[in-house]
Amino acid sequence: MTRALSCILAALVLALGAGATAGAEEMFDPRFRGGAPSDALVKGPPQLSRGHLNAFIDLFESSFDLALPAPSEQGLRDALEAEYTKGDKAWREAFHDLTDPIVNLRCCARCCDNRGVRNCLRTFRRAVDERLRKFPKAASSKLLLKVLEYRHDVVWLGEPKVKRLAADAYLEMVVFAASLGRNEKIKLSRGQLGALRDYLGRDLRRLKQAERKSLEQAHRTWLLAKARWDRGRDARRFDMRREAVRLLARLAPTEGGLTVDPGTDLKTYARAASKVAAADRPFDAVTAVARNPKALMEALTRGLELKRNVPVFTFMFR
Repeated sequence: MTRALSCILAALVLALGAGATAGAEEMFDPRFRGGAPSDALVKGPPQLSRGHLNAFIDLFESSFDLALPAPSEQGLRDALEAEYTKGDKAWREAFHDLTDPIVNLRCCARCCDNRGVRNCLRTFRRAVDERLRKFPKAASSKLLLKVLEYRHDVVWLGEPKVKRLAADAYLEMVVFAASLGRNEKIKLSRGQLGALRDYLGRDLRRLKQAERKSLEQAHRTWLLAKARWDRGRDARRFDMRREAVRLLARLAPTEGGLTVDPGTDLKTYARAASKVAAADRPFDAVTAVARNPKALMEALTRGLELKRNVPVFTFMFR
């Protein structure tokens, strides 16, 4: 890490979420979508289930080819649920009309009916546009408009350019891998994320075009990674834990990296993660991973069996 970045970080000594002491009894085990899709959130008629909110998020992200940052997604979920609670029957039925087509949409995607998928997504985009025009003051509309306004913003110049939402998705993916590798929840402040984003804008210009391409499409990779983690069995998630430990061990600030053995069980993994965590500060570990997108993508590909070229229609994996 450069001296300049260290100075920036020293000025931003804001609370990192205190990591749990690595141990099998205190396992970092994130879930990106908690609860069952059938869980009732608002009584009918008609009823709002968690699956309806999932469908809205999936359709919005696929329609506009983006990944909602975690705070934006949670804010949107809360707003939609509150509006549904207060809404009349017509409002509720209109929301169901927006989300119910996802069942047919997934069938089209799995049957490789790309034309049918694009037509459905086009219909959803038009419905969202109409909803935003009719209800611009609704909390959900304000959130959606904010995301749509900055989705084309470029934050990392180069070839190809990397847009803001792809960069944000990449950083979320980096924090996820670093947290798994250390067996602790790493939470960066807004200031730290901003400093890291600015630093990477300069540092990542050194990358070859193929690696830059992986950053340009990081939002798709992150959506697929979250789906694979949530839906994966314990063995699959353990494979990702092991790859994350090995990734951080290779990038540790010691000559030649660290030698660790994640083993084949959670207890051995926790010991290895504790050794990795002792070698570096959380933010420095995050920065090391962020500076090496190729190594990160390889770890995710092996750990979660990701595709090297992630399809646009990531909703079909949910």
